[in-house]
Amino acid sequence: MRLFGLILIAAASLVPLIWFAPLAAERDPVAVFSQYIGSAALILMGINQFIATRVPGLETVFGPLDRIYVLHKWLGVIAMVCLGLHDIIDAEMNGLRGGPLAGIAEDIGEVSLYGLLILVLASVITFIPYHLWKWSHRLIGIFFFMGAFHYFFIEKPFSNFDPLGLYVSAFCVLGLVSYVWMSLLRPMAPRGHGYKVSSVRHLGGLTEVELQPRGRGLKHRPGQFAFLTVRGSGLSGEHPFTLSSAPRDDRSLRFSVKDLGDYTRRLRRELTEGMEATVSGPFGHFSMPSGRDPQVWIGAGVGITPFLAFAESLKSADAGPVKLYYCVRERDDIPYAMDLERLAEEVGNLELVIVNSNEGVRLTPERIDADLAGGLRQAHVFFCGPVAMRKALKSGLVLKGLRASRFHFEEFEMRTGIGLNALAAWIWDKGIYTVEKRRAAKTQPAE
Repeated sequence: MRLFGLILIAAASLVPLIWFAPLAAERDPVAVFSQYIGSAALILMGINQFIATRVPGLETVFGPLDRIYVLHKWLGVIAMVCLGLHDIIDAEMNGLRGGPLAGIAEDIGEVSLYGLLILVLASVITFIPYHLWKWSHRLIGIFFFMGAFHYFFIEKPFSNFDPLGLYVSAFCVLGLVSYVWMSLLRPMAPRGHGYKVSSVRHLGGLTEVELQPRGRGLKHRPGQFAFLTVRGSGLSGEHPFTLSSAPRDDRSLRFSVKDLGDYTRRLRRELTEGMEATVSGPFGHFSMPSGRDPQVWIGAGVGITPFLAFAESLKSADAGPVKLYYCVRERDDIPYAMDLERLAEEVGNLELVIVNSNEGVRLTPERIDADLAGGLRQAHVFFCGPVAMRKALKSGLVLKGLRASRFHFEEFEMRTGIGLNALAAWIWDKGIYTVEKRRAAKTQPAE
């Protein structure tokens, strides 16, 4: 995420204090604070609806789209905390007269609060099936509309036409327009680039899809991803996948899709040559740097896909020595191993190292440091794979001298939790430990 974008969001939520501070001096400051917290929640939700549109320019302000998804999640969580505080802290003030819809607005606000709370919880509890989460997530805009209705008509110590009222209302309108665009207008609007499926191959647990453009086609950089929509029964949903091919003159594309869920398994079964598709994007800033500094690429499992595009692009790139660690579990089932070995022979500055965990081999920071023979500090490290592996390697490499800014990765999962599973596991472990300790104390013989 870009610091500039975070500062903009923070500033947008703090600006209302310019008007709320004088109100706190005139009225109940606790109630004024509650109203400010509620207004800040609406501002954050309006911004959140807007960044979900993926309009051009968002990545310039807020960073790569994968980080925007993380920002989207945390803005939702923070907005819900603000709404919860607004509900707990009494916002009523003496001497205010509401309009004819004030009572209804109060009730609708309660419905909005609990509806949003349920949907946000559904978003961060990752064991809920993706298709159910995606369907429920579309309802957030409806509850946001109810929250905006609550704001417009509830009793408050300022008018909707005062500067403060207009300011908060602007973010409500931004969020509502964004929701209408995403839910109603965008599906009807022509978008993306038209493609035709030219070939489908099954490589172990991967489905390789080759696409030929119907028109100009999409222009991308190695390592970027795009949203794929297939015009077929049950396959029309829009899903993000890494582009596993380097840019080509004819702008044909290749996706290498791992069978990880309902949609990807259905794609494997039903996708055939000749089907029509739409590709939207590209997105992401996971791309090779310029210069001759050494590079380390680490691809674990399906995480090898961006490095296929990286490796192909080395034919025309002026890059330093590259060491690619391909981390697998089965030596006999390694998609693209032969392709990567061939590319390594062709380009000369690429070395492929296959790390097979079933043979008792693990990739460690110590091994990478030793392989680079003192060049770790000057290196760029690119990682694509499991989060736990990424964190372990990054922390170890930074301790050995790698600059943290030179460890590059993408948020591989677009939908992530907020640590609820880890918290539940910790509580469970503490509970089991306490029970066992008490049981041992009871059974210990007295001296």
